Amino acid sequence: MNSKFIGLLICLVLITTSGITVFADTNDPTKSEYNDDVYLIETFIDKIDMGDTGRGTSTKTASKTTNIMNSAGTILWSVKVTGTFTYNGSSSSCTSSTVTTTAPSVYWTIKSKSASKSGSTATATATAVKKLDGVVTDTMTKTVKLTCSKTGVLS
Repeated sequence: MNSKFIGLLICLVLITTSGITVFADTNDPTKSEYNDDVYLIETFIDKIDMGDTGRGTSTKTASKTTNIMNSAGTILWSVKVTGTFTYNGSSSSCTSSTVTTTAPSVYWTIKSKSASKSGSTATATATAVKKLDGVVTDTMTKTVKLTCSKTGVLS
């Protein structure tokens, strides 16, 4: 047997036994889309505005964002909570909470979103659905909580 034939045979065996999928048309987004149900989650506090209301009480407005990304680090969708807090060293309180969502991926859309506040915590929840050819293939819900301590530390 010639060495080219043996090399080709080895390549075919490796491809068929390694679980690699080969697509005939890599320009078709439904075939080349990342689709192994593993997502990267990134959460961060992304803005802080502070003020002093006088009488020893301070205010702070901040946002906390959770990004859901594919294995390449591309953001599929995100949910952000923005909360306004008052604190004075002995207590803190959340005075407002809003939710913002984005879905830059053509496959993901936001199905529902809500914001709430309780004590010193602002909370946002969003549910997103993934559709391929009009069929829902995945649903994901994420909740983001932003808390302010009595001394103004955000977490």
